Amino acid sequence: MIPAAATTPSDDSSLTFRLGGEIHTIAADMVMEVIRRPAITRVPHGPAALAGIANLRGVAMPVISVARLLGQSGTDALVEEKIIVYQHQGLIGLLVDDIISFGSADGSARRLTDLGEKLDKAFKPSQSSHAPKLTRGGDSAEDNVRSDSHLISLLSFRLAGQLFAFPIGSVHEVLSMPSELAVVPNADATIMGVLNLRDSVVPVISLARLLGLELATTSERLVVVEFEGSLVGLAVEALDAIRRLPETAIDAVPDILKRGDGPAEIESIGRSDNGRTLVSILSVEKLFGNAVVRQAVDGTSGAISMSSSDTQSVEQEQFLIFELGDETYGLPIKAVDEVVRVPDTITRMPNAPAFVTGVMNLRGKPIPLIDQRLRFDTPQSAASERKPRAIIVTIGHLQAGFIVDGASEVANVPLSGLLEAPNFSAERTEIFDRIAHIEADGRMILLIDPKALLTRAERDIVAALADGASMKSSK
Repeated sequence: MIPAAATTPSDDSSLTFRLGGEIHTIAADMVMEVIRRPAITRVPHGPAALAGIANLRGVAMPVISVARLLGQSGTDALVEEKIIVYQHQGLIGLLVDDIISFGSADGSARRLTDLGEKLDKAFKPSQSSHAPKLTRGGDSAEDNVRSDSHLISLLSFRLAGQLFAFPIGSVHEVLSMPSELAVVPNADATIMGVLNLRDSVVPVISLARLLGLELATTSERLVVVEFEGSLVGLAVEALDAIRRLPETAIDAVPDILKRGDGPAEIESIGRSDNGRTLVSILSVEKLFGNAVVRQAVDGTSGAISMSSSDTQSVEQEQFLIFELGDETYGLPIKAVDEVVRVPDTITRMPNAPAFVTGVMNLRGKPIPLIDQRLRFDTPQSAASERKPRAIIVTIGHLQAGFIVDGASEVANVPLSGLLEAPNFSAERTEIFDRIAHIEADGRMILLIDPKALLTRAERDIVAALADGASMKSSK
Protein backbone atom coordinates (compact mmCIF):
# COMPACT_ATOMS: atom_id res chain seq x y z
CA MET A 1 0.00 0.00 0.00
CA ILE A 2 0.98 3.64 -0.30
CA PRO A 3 2.63 4.61 3.00
CA ALA A 4 0.39 6.65 5.24
CA ALA A 5 3.06 9.26 5.84
CA ALA A 6 2.88 11.95 3.20
CA THR A 7 3.95 15.56 2.91
CA THR A 8 1.60 18.20 1.57
CA PRO A 9 3.28 21.22 0.01
CA SER A 10 2.54 24.70 1.28
CA ASP A 11 1.32 27.58 -0.82
CA ASP A 12 4.89 28.67 -1.57
CA SER A 13 5.89 28.92 -5.19
CA SER A 14 8.47 26.18 -5.65
CA LEU A 15 9.37 22.61 -4.80
CA THR A 16 13.05 21.71 -4.96
CA PHE A 17 14.23 18.13 -5.32
CA ARG A 18 17.39 16.15 -5.89
CA LEU A 19 18.01 13.85 -8.83
CA GLY A 20 21.40 12.19 -8.95
CA GLY A 21 23.97 14.93 -8.48
CA GLU A 22 21.66 17.71 -9.67
CA ILE A 23 19.11 19.96 -7.97
CA HIS A 24 15.87 20.82 -9.79
CA THR A 25 12.92 23.09 -9.04
CA ILE A 26 9.33 23.00 -10.26
CA ALA A 27 6.35 25.26 -9.60
CA ALA A 28 4.45 23.98 -6.58
CA ASP A 29 0.96 25.01 -7.69
CA MET A 30 0.31 21.62 -9.36
CA VAL A 31 1.97 19.55 -6.63
CA MET A 32 -0.67 17.69 -4.62
CA GLU A 33 1.53 15.87 -2.12
CA VAL A 34 4.82 14.04 -1.68
CA ILE A 35 4.96 10.38 -0.64
CA ARG A 36 7.55 7.71 -0.10
CA ARG A 37 8.08 5.32 -3.00
CA PRO A 38 5.42 2.58 -2.94
CA ALA A 39 5.39 -0.69 -4.87
CA ILE A 40 5.42 0.08 -8.60
CA THR A 41 3.95 -2.30 -11.18
CA ARG A 42 5.88 -2.32 -14.46
CA VAL A 43 3.92 -1.77 -17.69
CA PRO A 44 5.47 -3.85 -20.52
CA HIS A 45 6.24 -1.79 -23.64
CA GLY A 46 5.23 1.41 -21.91
CA PRO A 47 6.89 4.74 -22.80
CA ALA A 48 10.58 4.92 -21.84
CA ALA A 49 9.93 7.42 -19.04
CA LEU A 50 7.09 5.37 -17.50
CA ALA A 51 8.31 3.54 -14.40
CA GLY A 52 4.92 1.86 -13.97
CA ILE A 53 1.74 2.33 -11.97
CA ALA A 54 1.30 2.70 -8.22
CA ASN A 55 -1.63 2.47 -5.85
CA LEU A 56 -2.62 5.92 -4.58
CA ARG A 57 -5.44 5.18 -2.14
CA GLY A 58 -7.22 2.89 -4.57
CA VAL A 59 -6.41 4.87 -7.73
CA ALA A 60 -3.96 3.55 -10.33
CA MET A 61 -1.47 6.40 -10.66
CA PRO A 62 1.08 6.40 -13.52
CA VAL A 63 4.60 6.95 -12.20
CA ILE A 64 7.14 8.81 -14.37
CA SER A 65 10.87 8.53 -13.79
CA VAL A 66 12.06 12.13 -13.95
CA ALA A 67 15.57 10.86 -14.57
CA ARG A 68 14.46 9.10 -17.75
CA LEU A 69 12.30 12.09 -18.68
CA LEU A 70 15.41 14.30 -18.54
CA GLY A 71 17.77 11.75 -20.06
CA GLN A 72 19.63 11.10 -16.78
CA SER A 73 18.78 7.42 -16.36
CA GLY A 74 22.45 6.43 -16.54
CA THR A 75 23.37 8.45 -13.45
CA ASP A 76 24.96 6.16 -10.86
CA ALA A 77 23.83 8.22 -7.87
CA LEU A 78 20.10 7.78 -8.56
CA VAL A 79 18.08 6.58 -5.57
CA GLU A 80 14.49 7.45 -6.62
CA GLU A 81 12.88 7.06 -3.20
CA LYS A 82 10.24 9.82 -3.29
CA ILE A 83 7.24 10.52 -5.48
CA ILE A 84 5.82 13.95 -6.17
CA VAL A 85 2.08 13.59 -6.84
CA TYR A 86 1.55 16.08 -9.65
CA GLN A 87 -1.62 17.27 -11.35
CA HIS A 88 -1.26 17.13 -15.14
CA GLN A 89 -4.41 16.01 -16.97
CA GLY A 90 -4.93 13.68 -14.03
CA LEU A 91 -2.64 12.63 -11.21
CA ILE A 92 0.91 11.59 -12.15
CA GLY A 93 3.68 10.44 -9.83
CA LEU A 94 7.07 12.03 -10.46
CA LEU A 95 9.80 9.71 -9.23
CA VAL A 96 12.78 11.60 -7.75
CA ASP A 97 15.59 10.93 -5.28
CA ASP A 98 14.64 13.25 -2.46
CA ILE A 99 12.81 16.46 -1.60
CA ILE A 100 15.02 19.35 -0.50
CA SER A 101 12.55 22.12 0.27
CA PHE A 102 9.24 23.87 -0.36
CA GLY A 103 9.39 27.61 -0.80
CA SER A 104 11.59 29.96 -2.74
CA ALA A 105 13.64 28.38 -5.48
CA ASP A 106 17.33 27.78 -4.88
CA GLY A 107 19.28 30.07 -7.21
CA SER A 108 21.63 27.21 -8.11
CA ALA A 109 18.78 24.80 -8.95
CA ARG A 110 17.73 24.03 -12.49
CA ARG A 111 14.16 25.24 -12.95
CA LEU A 112 12.00 22.89 -15.05
CA THR A 113 9.75 25.42 -16.75
CA ASP A 114 8.87 23.00 -19.55
CA LEU A 115 7.82 20.05 -17.35
CA GLY A 116 4.31 19.97 -18.81
CA GLU A 117 5.63 19.89 -22.38
CA LYS A 118 8.03 17.08 -21.54
CA LEU A 119 5.24 15.09 -19.91
CA ASP A 120 2.99 15.60 -22.93
CA LYS A 121 5.75 14.45 -25.23
CA ALA A 122 6.71 11.40 -23.19
CA PHE A 123 3.40 10.35 -21.72
CA LYS A 124 -0.17 11.45 -22.25
CA PRO A 125 -2.34 10.43 -19.31
CA SER A 126 -5.99 9.55 -19.72
CA GLN A 127 -8.45 12.32 -19.02
CA SER A 128 -11.24 9.86 -18.34
CA SER A 129 -12.33 9.12 -14.82
CA HIS A 130 -11.17 6.08 -12.93
CA ALA A 131 -14.68 4.64 -12.84
CA PRO A 132 -14.92 0.86 -13.05
CA LYS A 133 -15.78 -0.62 -16.40
CA LEU A 134 -18.98 -2.62 -16.35
CA THR A 135 -18.16 -4.56 -19.48
CA ARG A 136 -16.77 -8.01 -18.91
CA GLY A 137 -13.82 -9.37 -20.80
CA GLY A 138 -14.30 -12.73 -22.43
CA ASP A 139 -18.08 -12.63 -22.60
CA SER A 140 -18.33 -12.13 -26.36
CA ALA A 141 -19.16 -15.33 -28.18
CA GLU A 142 -17.74 -13.88 -31.39
CA ASP A 143 -14.38 -13.02 -29.85
CA ASN A 144 -14.01 -16.12 -27.69
CA VAL A 145 -15.48 -19.18 -29.39
CA ARG A 146 -14.97 -22.38 -27.44
CA SER A 147 -13.68 -25.24 -29.52
CA ASP A 148 -15.87 -27.80 -27.75
CA SER A 149 -18.90 -27.01 -25.63
CA HIS A 150 -18.89 -30.54 -24.16
CA LEU A 151 -15.68 -30.07 -22.17
CA ILE A 152 -15.86 -30.02 -18.36
CA SER A 153 -13.75 -27.27 -16.73
CA LEU A 154 -11.85 -28.27 -13.59
CA LEU A 155 -9.49 -26.53 -11.19
CA SER A 156 -6.89 -29.12 -10.21
CA PHE A 157 -4.48 -28.96 -7.28
CA ARG A 158 -1.97 -31.14 -5.47
CA LEU A 159 -2.61 -32.78 -2.15
CA ALA A 160 -0.37 -35.40 -0.50
CA GLY A 161 1.34 -36.09 -3.80
CA GLN A 162 -1.94 -36.68 -5.64
CA LEU A 163 -4.08 -34.65 -8.02
CA PHE A 164 -7.56 -33.56 -7.01
CA ALA A 165 -9.97 -31.12 -8.61
CA PHE A 166 -13.18 -29.18 -8.16
CA PRO A 167 -15.48 -28.20 -11.02
CA ILE A 168 -14.51 -24.59 -11.80
CA GLY A 169 -18.08 -23.47 -11.11
CA SER A 170 -17.73 -24.62 -7.50
CA VAL A 171 -14.64 -22.49 -6.85
CA HIS A 172 -15.26 -19.01 -5.51
CA GLU A 173 -11.58 -17.97 -5.58
CA VAL A 174 -8.05 -19.23 -4.89
CA LEU A 175 -5.75 -17.35 -2.52
CA SER A 176 -2.26 -17.68 -1.16
CA MET A 177 -2.31 -19.35 2.23
CA PRO A 178 -2.27 -16.64 4.92
CA SER A 179 0.70 -16.65 7.25
CA GLU A 180 -1.56 -16.52 10.31
CA LEU A 181 -5.03 -17.82 11.14
CA ALA A 182 -7.18 -17.19 14.18
CA VAL A 183 -7.22 -20.38 16.24
CA VAL A 184 -10.55 -21.98 17.15
CA PRO A 185 -10.30 -23.39 20.72
CA ASN A 186 -11.15 -27.09 21.17
CA ALA A 187 -11.76 -27.49 17.45
CA ASP A 188 -11.31 -30.72 15.53
CA ALA A 189 -7.79 -31.21 14.13
CA THR A 190 -9.24 -30.83 10.65
CA ILE A 191 -10.08 -27.18 11.36
CA MET A 192 -6.95 -25.05 10.98
CA GLY A 193 -8.60 -21.82 12.12
CA VAL A 194 -10.63 -18.95 10.73
CA LEU A 195 -9.73 -16.24 8.23
CA ASN A 196 -10.92 -12.66 7.92
CA LEU A 197 -11.85 -12.41 4.26
CA ARG A 198 -13.18 -8.97 3.29
CA ASP A 199 -14.55 -8.39 6.80
CA SER A 200 -16.20 -11.81 6.99
CA VAL A 201 -15.16 -14.86 8.99
CA VAL A 202 -14.34 -17.90 6.87
CA PRO A 203 -13.36 -21.28 8.38
CA VAL A 204 -10.17 -22.84 7.02
CA ILE A 205 -10.07 -26.64 6.83
CA SER A 206 -7.20 -28.97 6.02
CA LEU A 207 -8.47 -30.87 3.00
CA ALA A 208 -5.72 -33.47 3.39
CA ARG A 209 -6.79 -34.31 6.95
CA LEU A 210 -10.44 -34.26 5.93
CA LEU A 211 -9.71 -36.88 3.28
CA GLY A 212 -7.51 -38.91 5.62
CA LEU A 213 -4.30 -38.16 3.72
CA GLU A 214 -0.86 -37.54 5.13
CA LEU A 215 0.46 -34.04 4.59
CA ALA A 216 3.43 -34.18 2.20
CA THR A 217 4.36 -30.47 2.42
CA THR A 218 2.94 -27.31 3.89
CA SER A 219 -0.20 -25.84 2.36
CA GLU A 220 0.52 -22.96 -0.03
CA ARG A 221 -2.94 -22.27 -1.46
CA LEU A 222 -6.44 -21.80 -0.15
CA VAL A 223 -9.29 -22.93 -2.41
CA VAL A 224 -12.42 -21.04 -1.32
CA VAL A 225 -15.67 -22.82 -2.18
CA GLU A 226 -19.31 -22.02 -1.48
CA PHE A 227 -21.86 -24.27 0.11
CA GLU A 228 -25.42 -23.31 1.06
CA GLY A 229 -24.66 -19.62 1.24
CA SER A 230 -21.38 -19.82 3.17
CA LEU A 231 -17.74 -19.73 2.12
CA VAL A 232 -15.16 -22.22 3.37
CA GLY A 233 -11.41 -22.23 2.72
CA LEU A 234 -9.81 -25.59 1.90
CA ALA A 235 -6.04 -25.70 2.37
CA VAL A 236 -4.15 -27.49 -0.43
CA GLU A 237 -0.48 -27.87 -1.21
CA ALA A 238 -0.25 -26.20 -4.61
CA LEU A 239 -2.38 -25.12 -7.55
CA ASP A 240 -1.91 -27.43 -10.53
CA ALA A 241 -3.88 -26.25 -13.56
CA ILE A 242 -7.23 -25.47 -15.08
CA ARG A 243 -8.15 -28.56 -17.07
CA ARG A 244 -10.96 -29.06 -19.58
CA LEU A 245 -11.84 -32.71 -20.05
CA PRO A 246 -14.39 -34.24 -22.42
CA GLU A 247 -17.29 -36.00 -20.74
CA THR A 248 -16.00 -39.30 -22.10
CA ALA A 249 -12.79 -38.84 -20.05
CA ILE A 250 -14.67 -38.64 -16.74
CA ASP A 251 -15.57 -41.96 -15.09
CA ALA A 252 -17.60 -42.87 -12.03
CA VAL A 253 -15.71 -43.93 -8.91
CA PRO A 254 -15.62 -47.74 -8.59
CA ASP A 255 -17.89 -48.89 -5.76
CA ILE A 256 -15.04 -50.74 -4.04
CA LEU A 257 -13.20 -47.42 -3.50
CA LYS A 258 -16.09 -45.76 -1.70
CA ARG A 259 -15.75 -45.53 2.08
CA GLY A 260 -18.13 -47.76 3.97
CA ASP A 261 -21.59 -46.37 4.41
CA GLY A 262 -20.51 -42.72 4.60
CA PRO A 263 -20.68 -40.17 1.80
CA ALA A 264 -18.00 -40.44 -0.87
CA GLU A 265 -16.22 -37.10 -1.23
CA ILE A 266 -14.74 -38.13 -4.58
CA GLU A 267 -17.49 -37.93 -7.16
CA SER A 268 -15.62 -39.08 -10.27
CA ILE A 269 -12.22 -39.76 -11.79
CA GLY A 270 -10.90 -37.71 -14.70
CA ARG A 271 -8.41 -39.03 -17.24
CA SER A 272 -6.12 -36.27 -18.50
CA ASP A 273 -3.08 -36.14 -20.79
CA ASN A 274 -4.41 -38.99 -22.94
CA GLY A 275 -5.04 -41.12 -19.88
CA ARG A 276 -1.55 -40.72 -18.40
CA THR A 277 -2.81 -38.57 -15.52
CA LEU A 278 -5.71 -39.38 -13.20
CA VAL A 279 -7.50 -36.61 -11.34
CA SER A 280 -9.85 -37.26 -8.43
CA ILE A 281 -12.81 -34.90 -8.85
CA LEU A 282 -14.33 -33.81 -5.54
CA SER A 283 -17.96 -32.97 -4.94
CA VAL A 284 -18.56 -29.91 -2.77
CA GLU A 285 -21.98 -31.22 -1.78
CA LYS A 286 -20.63 -34.61 -0.71
CA LEU A 287 -17.58 -33.06 0.93
CA PHE A 288 -19.81 -30.90 3.08
CA GLY A 289 -21.78 -33.93 4.14
CA ASN A 290 -18.85 -34.53 6.50
CA ALA A 291 -19.96 -33.76 10.07
CA VAL A 292 -16.74 -31.90 10.91
CA VAL A 293 -17.11 -29.58 7.94
CA ARG A 294 -20.80 -29.05 8.66
CA GLN A 295 -19.97 -28.12 12.24
CA ALA A 296 -17.30 -25.65 11.10
CA VAL A 297 -19.65 -23.97 8.63
CA ASP A 298 -22.53 -23.80 11.12
CA GLY A 299 -20.20 -22.37 13.76
CA THR A 300 -19.11 -19.36 11.68
CA SER A 301 -22.28 -17.36 11.36
CA GLY A 302 -20.23 -14.36 10.23
CA ALA A 303 -19.16 -16.06 7.02
CA ILE A 304 -20.18 -14.49 3.74
CA SER A 305 -23.75 -15.27 2.84
CA MET A 306 -23.99 -15.63 -0.90
CA SER A 307 -27.75 -15.68 -0.70
CA SER A 308 -28.08 -12.39 1.15
CA SER A 309 -29.32 -9.34 -0.69
CA ASP A 310 -26.23 -7.35 0.35
CA THR A 311 -23.85 -9.83 -1.25
CA GLN A 312 -25.89 -10.30 -4.39
CA SER A 313 -25.84 -6.55 -4.95
CA VAL A 314 -22.02 -6.58 -5.12
CA GLU A 315 -21.19 -7.60 -8.67
CA GLN A 316 -17.86 -9.34 -9.15
CA GLU A 317 -15.72 -10.58 -11.98
CA GLN A 318 -13.41 -13.56 -11.78
CA PHE A 319 -9.82 -13.45 -13.04
CA LEU A 320 -7.00 -15.90 -13.50
CA ILE A 321 -3.87 -14.34 -11.98
CA PHE A 322 -0.61 -15.52 -13.52
CA GLU A 323 3.10 -14.77 -13.16
CA LEU A 324 5.77 -13.71 -15.60
CA GLY A 325 9.03 -13.48 -13.69
CA ASP A 326 8.34 -11.44 -10.56
CA GLU A 327 5.33 -9.71 -12.12
CA THR A 328 1.63 -10.64 -12.02
CA TYR A 329 -1.12 -10.09 -14.57
CA GLY A 330 -4.75 -11.10 -14.90
CA LEU A 331 -7.08 -12.53 -17.55
CA PRO A 332 -10.87 -12.78 -17.27
CA ILE A 333 -11.56 -16.38 -16.31
CA LYS A 334 -14.33 -16.57 -18.91
CA ALA A 335 -11.74 -16.00 -21.62
CA VAL A 336 -9.57 -18.92 -20.44
CA ASP A 337 -10.23 -22.33 -21.97
CA GLU A 338 -7.80 -24.12 -19.67
CA VAL A 339 -4.33 -24.01 -18.13
CA VAL A 340 -1.96 -26.88 -18.86
CA ARG A 341 1.67 -27.73 -18.30
CA VAL A 342 3.90 -27.02 -21.26
CA PRO A 343 4.93 -30.44 -22.57
CA ASP A 344 8.57 -31.43 -22.85
CA THR A 345 8.10 -32.13 -26.55
CA ILE A 346 7.10 -29.17 -28.72
CA THR A 347 7.03 -29.23 -32.51
CA ARG A 348 9.14 -26.36 -33.81
CA MET A 349 7.76 -24.56 -36.85
CA PRO A 350 10.15 -23.31 -39.56
CA ASN A 351 9.94 -19.61 -40.46
CA ALA A 352 7.72 -18.91 -37.44
CA PRO A 353 7.95 -15.51 -35.72
CA ALA A 354 10.31 -15.35 -32.74
CA PHE A 355 7.41 -15.17 -30.27
CA VAL A 356 5.98 -18.52 -31.49
CA THR A 357 7.74 -21.24 -29.50
CA GLY A 358 6.18 -24.07 -31.49
CA VAL A 359 3.07 -26.24 -31.54
CA MET A 360 1.85 -28.60 -28.82
CA ASN A 361 -0.64 -31.45 -29.11
CA LEU A 362 -3.74 -30.91 -26.99
CA ARG A 363 -6.09 -33.89 -27.28
CA GLY A 364 -5.14 -34.40 -30.91
CA LYS A 365 -5.40 -30.72 -31.84
CA PRO A 366 -2.29 -28.65 -32.68
CA ILE A 367 -2.09 -25.58 -30.42
CA PRO A 368 0.43 -22.83 -31.30
CA LEU A 369 2.42 -21.70 -28.25
CA ILE A 370 3.15 -17.99 -27.76
CA ASP A 371 6.01 -17.07 -25.41
CA GLN A 372 4.35 -14.32 -23.38
CA ARG A 373 7.56 -13.80 -21.42
CA LEU A 374 9.29 -12.74 -24.63
CA ARG A 375 6.39 -10.50 -25.68
CA PHE A 376 6.40 -8.68 -22.34
CA ASP A 377 10.22 -8.41 -22.15
CA THR A 378 10.05 -10.14 -18.78
CA PRO A 379 13.34 -10.09 -16.84
CA GLN A 380 14.69 -13.46 -15.76
CA SER A 381 13.94 -14.47 -12.17
CA ALA A 382 13.67 -17.56 -10.00
CA ALA A 383 10.06 -17.96 -11.21
CA SER A 384 11.32 -18.30 -14.80
CA GLU A 385 13.17 -21.49 -13.84
CA ARG A 386 9.97 -23.31 -12.88
CA LYS A 387 8.02 -25.61 -15.13
CA PRO A 388 6.05 -23.19 -17.32
CA ARG A 389 2.31 -23.33 -17.95
CA ALA A 390 0.29 -22.59 -21.07
CA ILE A 391 -2.92 -20.58 -20.75
CA ILE A 392 -5.16 -21.75 -23.58
CA VAL A 393 -7.30 -18.93 -24.96
CA THR A 394 -9.68 -18.80 -27.93
CA ILE A 395 -9.37 -15.55 -29.90
CA GLY A 396 -11.95 -15.38 -32.65
CA HIS A 397 -11.70 -18.83 -34.23
CA LEU A 398 -8.05 -19.33 -33.25
CA GLN A 399 -7.05 -21.31 -30.18
CA ALA A 400 -3.54 -20.62 -28.89
CA GLY A 401 -1.50 -21.22 -25.75
CA PHE A 402 0.33 -18.37 -24.00
CA ILE A 403 3.36 -19.54 -22.03
CA VAL A 404 3.66 -18.08 -18.51
CA ASP A 405 5.74 -18.95 -15.47
CA GLY A 406 2.77 -19.99 -13.35
CA ALA A 407 -0.90 -19.51 -12.55
CA SER A 408 -1.26 -18.69 -8.87
CA GLU A 409 -4.77 -17.47 -8.14
CA VAL A 410 -8.36 -17.37 -9.22
CA ALA A 411 -9.51 -14.05 -7.77
CA ASN A 412 -12.96 -12.51 -7.48
CA VAL A 413 -12.73 -8.74 -7.88
CA PRO A 414 -15.76 -6.52 -7.18
CA LEU A 415 -16.61 -4.12 -9.99
CA SER A 416 -15.75 -1.28 -7.64
CA GLY A 417 -12.17 -2.60 -7.64
CA LEU A 418 -11.85 -2.54 -11.45
CA LEU A 419 -10.25 0.67 -12.73
CA GLU A 420 -9.74 1.93 -16.23
CA ALA A 421 -6.12 1.59 -17.30
CA PRO A 422 -4.54 4.99 -17.96
CA ASN A 423 -3.76 5.85 -21.56
CA PHE A 424 -0.12 4.83 -21.64
CA SER A 425 0.47 6.52 -25.04
CA ALA A 426 2.08 3.41 -26.49
CA GLU A 427 0.39 1.18 -29.05
CA ARG A 428 1.59 -2.07 -27.49
CA THR A 429 0.18 -1.14 -24.07
CA GLU A 430 -3.40 -1.20 -25.39
CA ILE A 431 -3.44 -4.85 -24.37
CA PHE A 432 -4.11 -3.62 -20.81
CA ASP A 433 -7.67 -2.35 -20.65
CA ARG A 434 -8.23 -2.40 -16.88
CA ILE A 435 -6.46 -2.60 -13.55
CA ALA A 436 -7.61 -4.69 -10.60
CA HIS A 437 -7.21 -3.07 -7.20
CA ILE A 438 -6.88 -5.94 -4.71
CA GLU A 439 -8.01 -4.09 -1.61
CA ALA A 440 -6.88 -6.77 0.84
CA ASP A 441 -3.18 -6.22 0.13
CA GLY A 442 -3.13 -3.06 -1.98
CA ARG A 443 -1.89 -4.75 -5.15
CA MET A 444 -2.51 -3.21 -8.56
CA ILE A 445 -2.72 -5.97 -11.20
CA LEU A 446 -2.74 -5.13 -14.90
CA LEU A 447 -5.65 -6.88 -16.62
CA ILE A 448 -5.29 -8.08 -20.19
CA ASP A 449 -7.96 -7.68 -22.85
CA PRO A 450 -7.99 -11.20 -24.36
CA LYS A 451 -8.98 -9.83 -27.77
CA ALA A 452 -5.74 -7.80 -27.81
CA LEU A 453 -3.38 -10.68 -27.02
CA LEU A 454 -2.65 -10.97 -30.74
CA THR A 455 -3.02 -8.38 -33.48
CA ARG A 456 -5.10 -9.31 -36.50
CA ALA A 457 -1.94 -9.84 -38.55
CA GLU A 458 -0.46 -12.05 -35.83
CA ARG A 459 -3.67 -14.08 -35.68
CA ASP A 460 -3.42 -14.78 -39.40
CA ILE A 461 0.21 -15.90 -39.05
CA VAL A 462 -0.46 -18.12 -36.04
CA ALA A 463 -3.59 -19.58 -37.66
CA ALA A 464 -1.58 -20.47 -40.76
CA LEU A 465 1.01 -22.24 -38.57
CA ALA A 466 -1.74 -24.20 -36.80
CA ASP A 467 -3.32 -25.19 -40.13
CA GLY A 468 0.08 -26.29 -41.43
CA ALA A 469 0.73 -28.38 -38.34
CA SER A 470 -2.75 -29.93 -38.59
CA MET A 471 -2.23 -30.90 -42.23
CA LYS A 472 1.18 -32.37 -41.45
CA SER A 473 -0.18 -34.49 -38.56
CA SER A 474 -3.06 -35.80 -40.71
CA LYS A 475 -0.74 -37.20 -43.37
